[in-house]
Amino acid sequence: MKFLIIPFYYLIGILFWIPTLVARQVVTGKITDANDGKPLFYASIFIANTTVGTYSDESGNYKIIIPGEGSYEIVVTYLGYKSFFHKIEAPKSFHQINIALNRTDMEIQEVVVTPHKNYSQNDVDLFWYMLLRTKPSKKGMEVLNPEKVYFYFDSDSIFNALCDEPIEIVNHEMGYHIRYVLQYFQHNYTTNNTVFGGKPFFEELTPQNNRQKSNWEKKRQEVYAVSITRFIRALYRDQLHKEGFLLTKRDSLLNKNIYFPTSFDILQKDQDQVKINIESHLFLACFSKPVTDKMIDNSDKLMFKSNEKLLGFDNKGIPVLLLLQQQFSIFPDGTYNGTLIIQEHQNQISGLSAMVPIEYNYY
Repeated sequence: MKFLIIPFYYLIGILFWIPTLVARQVVTGKITDANDGKPLFYASIFIANTTVGTYSDESGNYKIIIPGEGSYEIVVTYLGYKSFFHKIEAPKSFHQINIALNRTDMEIQEVVVTPHKNYSQNDVDLFWYMLLRTKPSKKGMEVLNPEKVYFYFDSDSIFNALCDEPIEIVNHEMGYHIRYVLQYFQHNYTTNNTVFGGKPFFEELTPQNNRQKSNWEKKRQEVYAVSITRFIRALYRDQLHKEGFLLTKRDSLLNKNIYFPTSFDILQKDQDQVKINIESHLFLACFSKPVTDKMIDNSDKLMFKSNEKLLGFDNKGIPVLLLLQQQFSIFPDGTYNGTLIIQEHQNQISGLSAMVPIEYNYY
C-alpha cells in the first residue's frame, strides 16, 4: 500500500471571510558560511511550491516577499553546501532570518563507493516514476541533470536516492522549469512502500507563440481542475459539488448507505486558524465539472473502476482518493501546519507532472 505525504504548501483556499492578519510577509536576512561566517554571494532563496524566488547579493543579504499570510517554507540552496529549510509557522508582516549554511560532507561519495548491492535500471526508473508520475521525456517531463542523482541500497531491499543540488526538470506540457530540492527518497521492496520528500520551485517559461501559450494554459487548467489545491479551496468555500468534488465516508459508500459530509462537518474555526478533523476514512472523487444529483445517485459506481462509460465520464479517468483519519490546522490563506495523508485509490494526481504553483488561480 502506497501513501502520499502531502506537505503544507500543496493546500490553499478560503472557506469564509476571516479578518486578514497580514496582507503579505516580508523576509530579510543574510546567508553565510557556517564555518567562517563569510557571506555567500548568489545563494538561491525561494518559497517552496511557488514561483517566488531570489538570490543573495555580494554581502550575502536577501529579501523575499511571501505571497500569502499563512505558513510557508523557505528553501536555500548553494553549490557545495547542504540545502536549508525553514518553515514559517506563524504569519507576521516581517521576518528576520539569518542563515548559516554547512558544507556538504562525504556522505554521498561514501555510499556510492561502498554500496550494499548494485542497483538496476528498473530501480532508477522507479525513482523517476515516483517523483514525476510519468516517464522522463524530452517532450513531456525532461530531466536536465539526471547524472546528479546518486542511487544505492543500504540493505538487500531498501533502495535510496540522494542529490546534493536541485534536480532540473522542464515540464514541456505546462511550460514550467522546476528546480526540485530532494530531501530524501527510500523504497522498501519488501513492503513495496515508498517515502520521499522535497521542495519544488517553479519558473514560468516564455512561450514561442500564442498557440503554445494556449496549450500550456489548457494543460494547467486540466491539472488544477482535479488537484488537491482546488479541493481545499472548494472545501473552504463549502462549494465541493460546485467545484467538482464528491466526498463520502468509505464505509457508507461500500454499504450503499451514502453519507455526504459538508465542510462544516470536518472544519472548526479556532481564532485565526481553521482546524480540520477527519474522524473516519473518506473517499474523495475529483471531477472536472460540477457534481449533479445523477452523479450522486451513482456515486458507488463512479468511485470504483469500471469498463463502462457512465454519465459522460470514462470511469477510469476519475481520480479517487482516500483521506485517512487526521488533524491539521489551516491559516486564513489556506496554507496549513501539519501534513495531509492520503492514499490514491483510483488513478493518480500526484507527482511533479501534476503540480502547478500554489498561487495558480488564487490571486
